[in-house]
Amino acid sequence: MASVTATRAEIALATPDARIDLAARSVAAQTERVDLDKAMAGGATIAIAANETLPAVAYHSVRFDGLRPDTLYAYRVMGVDGHWSEWFQTRTAPLSGPIRFIYMGDAQNGVLSLWSRTIRAAFQAAPDARFMLHAGDLVNRASRDAEWADWFKAGSFIHAMVPAIPVAGNHEYDQSAPGEGDRMKLLSHLWRPQFRLPVDPGLPAPVHETAYVVRYSADLDVFVLDSNQRDLAPQAQWLDANLKMSKARWRIVTMHHPVFSSGGDRDNKTNRDVILPILLRHNVDLVLQGHDHTYARGLLDANAQEPRRRGFAVGDKLTTMFVNSVSGPKQYQFRKQGWDDYAPTGVKLERQGENGQFFQVIGIDGDRLNYTAYTTDGVAYDHVEIEKRGNAKRLIKNDKDVPPTRRFDNTLPYKGPNF
Repeated sequence: MASVTATRAEIALATPDARIDLAARSVAAQTERVDLDKAMAGGATIAIAANETLPAVAYHSVRFDGLRPDTLYAYRVMGVDGHWSEWFQTRTAPLSGPIRFIYMGDAQNGVLSLWSRTIRAAFQAAPDARFMLHAGDLVNRASRDAEWADWFKAGSFIHAMVPAIPVAGNHEYDQSAPGEGDRMKLLSHLWRPQFRLPVDPGLPAPVHETAYVVRYSADLDVFVLDSNQRDLAPQAQWLDANLKMSKARWRIVTMHHPVFSSGGDRDNKTNRDVILPILLRHNVDLVLQGHDHTYARGLLDANAQEPRRRGFAVGDKLTTMFVNSVSGPKQYQFRKQGWDDYAPTGVKLERQGENGQFFQVIGIDGDRLNYTAYTTDGVAYDHVEIEKRGNAKRLIKNDKDVPPTRRFDNTLPYKGPNF
């Protein structure tokens, strides 16, 4: 509410003591006012919601400093009239050691009615997940507050306990025309108030908080790109420099638009021209993407003398694993040619799926990476294990045949979005 112009949060060690609140530390929040029905572009005010008047609101953010690594904390926030939320528990990142996290592709449509079961099933499958990575298109209409309210309600207490690494998709951008037929992409004016994300001064201002790196532990760096930008060169240079500096055992890159497309007639050639060479130069382990509303998982061996027509077998070497996934109910048909036209790069499509909502649980433990994709009913659909020694990686498991491949012709009828 806009009437709440100042507030605070409290944090305490999550000990077994009944009255942890007595040892809590209070931290003042930063507050900013946002007009829900307007956005700003180049200093000009642009109406977002036609024929609709929405109130101004206040967004609050708190930064807790000085926390111990791999430690369980409890926190609560103060709202209107001095009322407090319940206490939530969350664990800080470890310095090193085993971790698991959840990755999901586009939620976008039917977020409260249908995507809610995906995020809840994911939490049931991995209640120890350290964070959730959302690969873009969290909502359908970027600046509609009601859709964001559905996104937060669908996850409910999960959002409050499991940190998020959000990726900006094309549906986090509005198309606006501030003058003389000039159309431009405009990042939702709700993105930055809702997600307090790292700002790297080495990146252009338009991608602050949409391109960033999370150095989670000595074992994992996660690099987030904003693939909505027409010119990817500044981000490519930034990624190149940061991958070169990275000392993490495992490096993951995530962006919304896939390097290797899987949906319909889509293709993102710029990502292969500009981003792929950097991924291969630095032997990036895993690339997590969305956008194409299908499931696709493939492996690439940059050192292969010829394309792997038979696919990858246990024991084979690889460079990078690429995944496209969808967690919401909006579904597309898979490309008729699959990834065959990408074969000259060395990539091979290993598992695909249509007409299904998916979530992925990824575990890292020393020199092993364990990846499992699940359908929303909690059934394992795809499973891979990779071993890494130095920069050399090899396939330990590649379970890709059971259950049967999901297709539109062997699943429930699908009539498109009607939410």
